[in-house]
Amino acid sequence: MPGVTARTRRRLLASVGLSLAVAGALAAADLAGALATVQARAVDYLFSSRPPERARATVVVAIDQRTYGELLPRYGTMVTWPRTLYARALDRLREAAPRVVFLDMFFDAPKAEDAELAAAMRRAGNVVMPVEGRGPRAGRPAPGVAQEFAAFVRSVPALHDAGMAEGMVNITTDRDSVVRSLPLLLRSGGRAHPAPARVVAARVVRRPRVLDEPPERGVLYAAGRAIPLFGDGQLRINYLGPSSSPERGGPLPTMSFVDVLEGRFDPELLRDRIVLVGLTMRGVDEHATPTTSEARMWGVEVFAHAVETILADRYLESVAPATGAALLAGAALLAGLFTALARPLRAVAAILVVLALYLLATVILFERGVLLDLAVPPAALGLACAATLVYRVLFEQAEQRRVRGVIARYLSPAVSRWVLEEPSRLNLGGEIREMTVLFSDIRGFTTLAGALDPRALVALLNEHMSAMAAAVFRHDGVLDKFIGDAIMAFWNAAQDHARRACATALDMVAALHALRADWERRGLPRLELGVGLNTGPMVVGNMGSRDRLAYTVMGDAVNVASRLEGLSTLYGARIVTGEPTRAAAGDAFVFRSLDVVAVKGRRDPLTVHELLGRRGETAGDVAALLEEYERGVQLYRARRWAEAARLFAGLHARAPADGPSALYYRRSLAFVEQPPGDDWDGV
Repeated sequence: MPGVTARTRRRLLASVGLSLAVAGALAAADLAGALATVQARAVDYLFSSRPPERARATVVVAIDQRTYGELLPRYGTMVTWPRTLYARALDRLREAAPRVVFLDMFFDAPKAEDAELAAAMRRAGNVVMPVEGRGPRAGRPAPGVAQEFAAFVRSVPALHDAGMAEGMVNITTDRDSVVRSLPLLLRSGGRAHPAPARVVAARVVRRPRVLDEPPERGVLYAAGRAIPLFGDGQLRINYLGPSSSPERGGPLPTMSFVDVLEGRFDPELLRDRIVLVGLTMRGVDEHATPTTSEARMWGVEVFAHAVETILADRYLESVAPATGAALLAGAALLAGLFTALARPLRAVAAILVVLALYLLATVILFERGVLLDLAVPPAALGLACAATLVYRVLFEQAEQRRVRGVIARYLSPAVSRWVLEEPSRLNLGGEIREMTVLFSDIRGFTTLAGALDPRALVALLNEHMSAMAAAVFRHDGVLDKFIGDAIMAFWNAAQDHARRACATALDMVAALHALRADWERRGLPRLELGVGLNTGPMVVGNMGSRDRLAYTVMGDAVNVASRLEGLSTLYGARIVTGEPTRAAAGDAFVFRSLDVVAVKGRRDPLTVHELLGRRGETAGDVAALLEEYERGVQLYRARRWAEAARLFAGLHARAPADGPSALYYRRSLAFVEQPPGDDWDGV
């Protein structure tokens, strides 16, 4: 990967490995069924987050608490109710002309009124009766068959034979006892029994048979539809909303059984509808569903929602396994890459955005009948992020602390970070870079060393070096070495290295002024500082042996900087720079031209300048002095030495401490008395 550091490559490889490990662990847990309940409950939130929808085909006739309360004084408890009540209710319903009536009631013991109820069922001609499987057997049944039972129970033969059809009313729950699906085909005694939802749907669309074609794994053909199944032949019920009742309403139109008996209902509400008659009393046939929280849902309502799912083709299907695996791996890798490449807070923010987009897509697809996994991919996002963060904290931070401890003694914090981005930079070797180098030296240090007590000299030198090193680090320079009383530093971690070096030199001079005031109070001698700056290509890297390295710079531009520092004494200037440094520093600083000099070791002469200060911070009379100074230098180079001498004499009188003006004054006087030859070029 070009342009990517080795450290970043290691981090990326580690994050990919950790992300794939997280994805693999989650996939294994998913295949083992350990996350089934979490996934199912996550989908439940999608049901609870959308508003209820009104049923289009079904009506529930509820044997509810009000029915029980009104019939109890006359007929006693439910087990003693005469079956003529149900016969009368069927006759009332027949007058309203419903399409199908599902009587979700078992009459498993014969009574005297059975003949009257059977006659009412025959008059209606559209009654579906329940069948219930007992004694579930182990093993996987045939494709499309959810469960096999040892036996089944149904109503007494007289009533069973009077019905139009029958449906298996077994309701299955998930591990958390929530009804999210319904088996559409069960088997007992070698015979397949369809669920009421299938029977009712087939009769509504006037299909001659309940089952159009033999079932296949994953799909059931009935009522002119290819009904998708999941698991062991289960239909995911797309619930319209919470439980319904005559009093509070709900997605399913509901009326009390007693109102039907007494004729207190609007027949138009039942015309061409599917009527499901069943118990809705507390503690009887109650179930938890994805749309119920406080009030539960009764079995007859579960069947009604299943019918609505089939007739409206509102199926819920999971994405293909390959798509699910891709989402899982993609989520883990995306989180790992974000965390590896970005700062932790930015990575977490980006992952939260991805999570929000995924949840939004889940809601949109849910409305279209597609179920995205709401548990595993979000978990992959979080776990991959956490794993990569832990890696960065435990391993990379430890590595950085070790390396930082080694390099902090001679690199600035900014350059330390630069090296930490690519630890291989600490290997033996170098690279050519455009850089700026600085040399500083205390003038007259040899004389000072002979005049001071050694301990006082060391203390003074340490104070000076500490202040100078602080100036270097403040502008992100590399403190290369101390050479007696001299300092060598360079800049290579930023594009504006020349400006940083110039600012450092000015800070060094200012720091020396502050120290000098304190030294004078302590009776110590007054020190002066000379600084040389130069910019150009140089080799930077670790030089030396494999056992001992020195992070330093080498090259012609470095040698020139050392020579420029030596020229500071000759010109009486504190900071001398080469032309490349002046050009690279731009307009942020004030310079003046010193001379064109021949430097030892170079064939071509150099234009050198003095750095005076930051633009906008120099004194007001400096501009006028510089203007006269530049005019004097032009006169000098034009061989008009008498005029130059008069001008520099005036400048020297106004600014006696200005070394360059004094030097040009002496040179001009010397050339007036003894002019150079015709080949003099000002160097």
